[in-house]
Amino acid sequence: MKKIYLLTGYDGFYGQSRKPWVSIDTALFVKELQRLAYTVEQHEFHEVVNGKVEIKDSVVLYSFSHRENLHHYIRDSLRYLMACGNTLLPSFELFCCHENKGWQELWKRTLGIHSLDAQYFSHKRELDDYDLSFPLVFKTLTGSNSTGVALVHSKADIHREIMKHRPPIGWGQRLDFWRRKHLRMKKEFPGYPNYDIKADALWYQDYMTRAIPFVLQEFIPGLSYDYRVIVLGDRYFISKRHTKAGDFRASGAKLFDFKLQAPEPILDKAKALYESFKAPFLSIDLGEDASGKLYLFEYQASHFGINAIVRGCGYYRQVHGEWQFTQSQPAFERYLAEGLDHCLSI
Repeated sequence: MKKIYLLTGYDGFYGQSRKPWVSIDTALFVKELQRLAYTVEQHEFHEVVNGKVEIKDSVVLYSFSHRENLHHYIRDSLRYLMACGNTLLPSFELFCCHENKGWQELWKRTLGIHSLDAQYFSHKRELDDYDLSFPLVFKTLTGSNSTGVALVHSKADIHREIMKHRPPIGWGQRLDFWRRKHLRMKKEFPGYPNYDIKADALWYQDYMTRAIPFVLQEFIPGLSYDYRVIVLGDRYFISKRHTKAGDFRASGAKLFDFKLQAPEPILDKAKALYESFKAPFLSIDLGEDASGKLYLFEYQASHFGINAIVRGCGYYRQVHGEWQFTQSQPAFERYLAEGLDHCLSI
């Protein structure tokens, strides 16, 4: 018997459909899995966390959410499920890749995937230990549609980008910093004879000032488009995303092309990456330089945009080593179920 547990957010939310806050038709997805002879048990994460349902030694497919409270809640749920011997789809490592471009770079490295050179920093002070070759692409860890992405030509540019995204220091916090520097001159801490008020004030200010982690990625000049490939099992959906004039970022530009000439090299690259990540579903962003070399920019294993599926003309499959195109109307929930079945069958 083929059995799978499906964990969703509130009200059966499984993302995503049209937008990150719009669920797929979860009931239809379950019906499609049942059509493929799966027994599906559907629950919400809180039922697992609070012991209303016990899942052990099973296959668990789960939804993602951009909501901060749910993101951490889902993380804890998944850790618990792993401790109970369950197999997570996608893997916990791929869950950590979502909304974390820094971990994406580290996970690529563990899989032996080298595409673009990248550095991952927790604070701007760490830049002093690196000899950087500009220009570079600055990325905050979170953000879609190119938010938090900028081209930088110097460390000064990096500092400016950090200031754009760092939470501002409020007047209450500024007053607290000033008070600690100037109004605590006679403060003592018994048992700590080396306490220094000025040094402590500086350490406190540094500790309490929010910093943002970020990624610096190698820049490929001359790009006027990139490719989005979505893989659902053995189906490959592809779109070409063009940049706006004067901008190097294709994501978020909303300039799509769904009819590509000779996409075989892109599909070959996507297939190799898909097999490396070992996930039922994968969204891949690829760039191409003037020589035709392809680069992996970013990837997600769940909760990704599906324009390439619902606005495209069909999908590709590799049959006996050759890519064949099938024209079809969108049937996302069915494709999703069959993609999962394909992954579990190989």
